[in-house]
Amino acid sequence: MRSIPAYMTVLLIAGALDGGAIPAPAAPVLPPLTGAALLDDWGNRMATLGTSVGENSLRTQIRTTIAQLAMFDAVNAVLDGPYEPFASKPAAAPGAAPEAAVIQAAYVVAVHEFPARLAMIQTAYDAEIAALVATAPAEAIAAGIAVGTEAANAVLGDRVDDNRNLLDLDGYEPASGPGAWIPTPPLFGPPQAPSLRQVRPFGYDDPARFRPREPPALDSRTYAADYNEIKEVGRLGSTTRTPEQSATAQFWTPSATALWTANVRSLAAQMNLDLLTAARFEAIGIAAVTNSLLAVWEAKYAYMFWRPVTAIVHGDADGNDETEADPSWLPSITTPSHPEYPAAHTAVGGGALGFYTAWFDTDELPLQVKGAGNLVRTYSNFAEIRDEEGNARIWGGMHFRNSTEVGTALGSRVGKYTATHLLKRLDE
Repeated sequence: MRSIPAYMTVLLIAGALDGGAIPAPAAPVLPPLTGAALLDDWGNRMATLGTSVGENSLRTQIRTTIAQLAMFDAVNAVLDGPYEPFASKPAAAPGAAPEAAVIQAAYVVAVHEFPARLAMIQTAYDAEIAALVATAPAEAIAAGIAVGTEAANAVLGDRVDDNRNLLDLDGYEPASGPGAWIPTPPLFGPPQAPSLRQVRPFGYDDPARFRPREPPALDSRTYAADYNEIKEVGRLGSTTRTPEQSATAQFWTPSATALWTANVRSLAAQMNLDLLTAARFEAIGIAAVTNSLLAVWEAKYAYMFWRPVTAIVHGDADGNDETEADPSWLPSITTPSHPEYPAAHTAVGGGALGFYTAWFDTDELPLQVKGAGNLVRTYSNFAEIRDEEGNARIWGGMHFRNSTEVGTALGSRVGKYTATHLLKRLDE
């Protein structure tokens, strides 16, 4: 772990503190960002950095969560917020600029996690600090930078040896036989990042803490009912699936972590929260999304259950008289390259909605969700979303119904736990 200085900007501010003048920027400076907009600028930048280095987006989600928590700890320290920090609450000089603290915390994490993209990160950092220079005293900016550095390094220190940097296939052991996951068509690619099941969550230590019961036995009635349902309604070219069901399946195809992280950010912006409240809302909400991902990934690779596209092709080998094989069966939407049980999409969605339920103390809140093609759907309560997200995975031919239901329950537990145990009020 190391602290990355903001070379040019810190020198300029230091010059002002010694009696010099900060030179006017050569180009017009935009007004400084604040509130959710500032947090999202750096949170979205983390995703862009991950893409730029070709990293699996699920791994980048973990790095983004680290940045969100560092930004919260920084602003919580500067404003002496009434909340428990994630890793530390550094002492702040009176009048320290909270925006500078947030920018610096995100900067330190970004450079630590993506050192090969220092130039890209530095350019964004210098522009945002320059915007602050036009509106805040140099001493306040320097004090905020000091707090942001300390807060970020404490969070990074907490995450040492959290396993986020394991190689994608570390710990993976292929399975075989009826019920076992194997690579799926059309690419028959390797499993997606099985090492993530070993990553330490945010706010508790055991990745298996929320592991659900094992999937239904292949000779059970539950399995047969789920098998025959998806065989009919989830097949490519199904005449049973309605056009609206097909559209719904497509709507929910984007990455669950990306979709629900964006939803947390969008809701924070809509509520027009102050910087501290927005930082806490986003840090807990995005941690709930990430913890749900880690929990479902742990369960997936613990049970290694086969996908419908494998199960239905080999239905004559499962020992169940009620499941007839169809060697030509294909799903209506291409199957993701990881085990079936539990459903990750419903687990991650359940995690976000569990967080919302705890934060707002209700699940009857109207909510908009942006899906594939930037289409937006509006729901009157969370139950509508849970039902639709689960059905979408069945209509897409990717998940058995029991898996979607278990995923929803798993995510809801993780989301509510994260919301009630992370960054709590000091008087709770």
